[in-house]
Amino acid sequence: MKFYSGVSLRGLRDQNGFSVYTFMGGAILAAVIIGALLYFPWKEVFKGKQDPDMAAAYSAMADKQWEKAVSFFDKAAKSNPGNAEAFIGRSRAYLHLGRLDKAFDDAKTALEKDPGSAAAYGQRGIVNKIQRNTDQALQDFSSAVKLNPRYAWAYAQRADIHSRNKDQDKALADVTLAIKSNPNFIDAYRLQAWVLNRMGRCREANEAFKKVEQLNSNDAWSIQDKAWFLLTCPDEKLQDSSKALELAKKALELSEGKDGVVHETLAEAYFRQGDPVKAVDHQRKAIELGSQRCPDGSCVKEMQQRLQKYEMAARQEVRTGYEILPLDSGQ
Repeated sequence: MKFYSGVSLRGLRDQNGFSVYTFMGGAILAAVIIGALLYFPWKEVFKGKQDPDMAAAYSAMADKQWEKAVSFFDKAAKSNPGNAEAFIGRSRAYLHLGRLDKAFDDAKTALEKDPGSAAAYGQRGIVNKIQRNTDQALQDFSSAVKLNPRYAWAYAQRADIHSRNKDQDKALADVTLAIKSNPNFIDAYRLQAWVLNRMGRCREANEAFKKVEQLNSNDAWSIQDKAWFLLTCPDEKLQDSSKALELAKKALELSEGKDGVVHETLAEAYFRQGDPVKAVDHQRKAIELGSQRCPDGSCVKEMQQRLQKYEMAARQEVRTGYEILPLDSGQ
């Protein structure tokens, strides 16, 4: 779905909310990677500053014109080689383009230019995280929050890593710091909900999802997250497949049917509601959309397993060798 670098590399997840997509032929781990910069106001970042190339680069980022942004960051870096911001920005643009090696090199260069930059550590951290260099990513995010104790996005990224490592206590502590640093950080509440869910604290997770809804009631990802939660939370008293189906349909409409994760959530909702035929249709669409991001098929294996479950439920049983009529004429 949306993007990554500051970035939200959101993808398909297993029953507990973990992502199972890989992107760029398996090179990039898709995750519910918390994206503080998902709606980052790029056009405002350089407002009032003098460098026209940087201003043009951030404007291109705001318009999702990644190649154009790279070009302007190139110019800014050449005119001012000591400008760490230019290398951080270009690294983010490269991430959007899937050029991880270049993204890492620019983040590393930014740190060489400005060793005291929390943003540079954060940028190198997200590249390491996407490349599955988990230990290095944790170190980078820790350095970032040490330099900037109110760096909400870095806390959330570190929390996500802890949660994937099944250390939910550390994850909850970090995501709490992220929310404290930025009380309007929607994706941090989303992550908090999933951490609580993984801890078996479903009622608290439900309250976190309610907070997400209060902050943004029309975000397709948040809506499908709540739907998946209502389908899979360990507390069966909180499960509600009917409400989940309603939410999944809304998410499908908001995403214009272009998001595989939403189709997968809708498929499970239809399955739980006793309509495996529609579940098959939406799961196939989810696999189709997922495969576009992962040509080798590695990112859709779990989705295909779930499809088999739906297909088995939808199959009509026929006894081809069973004689319904008597063999003799009866006369």
